[in-house]
Formats: sequence, structure tokens, C-alpha cells
Amino acid sequence: MPGSAPSVWERQTCRRVITGDVMLRIDVEGPGFVIEQVEQAAGLLEAGGIGVIPTDTVYGLCALATDRVAVEKVFRIKGRPLSKPLPLQVSGKGQAGELAVIDGPQVTRLMDAFWPGPITLILPKRRDVDLPWQDSPDIGLRVPDCPFCLALLERVGWLVVPSANFSGAEPPVSFADVDAALLEAVDFAVQGGACPIGIESTVVSVTAGLEVLREGAIPSGDIMGAAG
Repeated sequence: MPGSAPSVWERQTCRRVITGDVMLRIDVEGPGFVIEQVEQAAGLLEAGGIGVIPTDTVYGLCALATDRVAVEKVFRIKGRPLSKPLPLQVSGKGQAGELAVIDGPQVTRLMDAFWPGPITLILPKRRDVDLPWQDSPDIGLRVPDCPFCLALLERVGWLVVPSANFSGAEPPVSFADVDAALLEAVDFAVQGGACPIGIESTVVSVTAGLEVLREGAIPSGDIMGAAG
């Protein structure tokens, strides 16, 4: 309510993000989750926090895409060069259209065939989109087939979600696989068991024709077939 004092949880959340207290663990393993768990993760992200979340492919390291400080922290945690863009996750075509130019039958066919799912599409970025950490004319977008992720994306908007590993290491496919040193660097972690696919997404550029940049969960032949 407007003007009301922050709850105990809200005060604890702010202290964790600001002082780096013990990481908050959110357990969503099982058939579902409750909205309070989404709110916990959302509150930490909106306070500038960094989290580890399960997706349909592998565990990801997430931050609000509009928070430059948080995104730069993701780069530092992973040891990833700033020149290597981070992929974003969105909740669907609507959010994708806020970030990228969606044009042409091939793009639409791929979205219809594989979203939500394990395909990252490299698209032309809209000229009116200002992501202060990213000056590339293109942007990589994915819609995860993960109910918790989709609920979180609907709640907070675009997220950067690279794999939750140090650069060069294997991406974790279960919470047990996430490096303990990486967990020490984040504000919260969502424990969701094993990722159902367990393979990173296939990365496809549709900025100038169609090109598979990284083989992943969806074979190239399926990509080409669906694109027509």
C-alpha cells in the first residue's frame, strides 16, 4: 500500500543486496511454485540483485537488462568480455517486439515453431531501445519454456540470462552443478531441480538471411525446415 512501512521481508531483501549478506535460496523444485516466490526474486532483481535461476535448458545467471550496474556485475562474475553481448530472455512476442525488429515470414515461423523453447534468435535491435551496456545493432532473444521464468519475466520485464557458469566451464544442468564460488557471488538462487532439456539453446541469426551460429538443443535441420 502507498505510504506503508516496508515489510520484514522487504527490509531483509534490501540488506542482502546492499551488504551482500547470506544468499537467499528459493526452492521451487516440484510441480509448481507460488507467486510469493516470484515476488521474492523480483524484489531482489529490482533492488539491483543478481540471481541464479533454472530454465528449460540450463541454469542461468540473471539480472535486469535495464540495470547497467547489475549487468556489468554479471559480466564480471562470469569473467566474460564486455565485447561479447549477453542474451536476453523475454516472456513472448510482445516483449520481443519491444526490443527487436520482427520482420519477415522466416522470423515469424521460427517463433511460432520454437517459442517458448530452446532457440535464441539474433534480431535487429530497435533504434529506440537503449541498453546502456550494449551498443550492438543486434540483440539475442529467447522465450524459455519454464513457468517460473515466464512468471518472473512477466513481473519484471527483460532479463539478461547467460548460463550460470564461469566462462569456459560447462553450463550447469542442475542446481547441484552450479559452482559454489559462483553462488557466493549472487544475491539469490532458485533451486528447481534438473533442467528438463539439459542442453543450451540453438542460436540462430536472422539479421541477414538465416544462419545457425551455435548448435544446441534444436538440430539445424529442424531450424531450416521450420523456417521454410
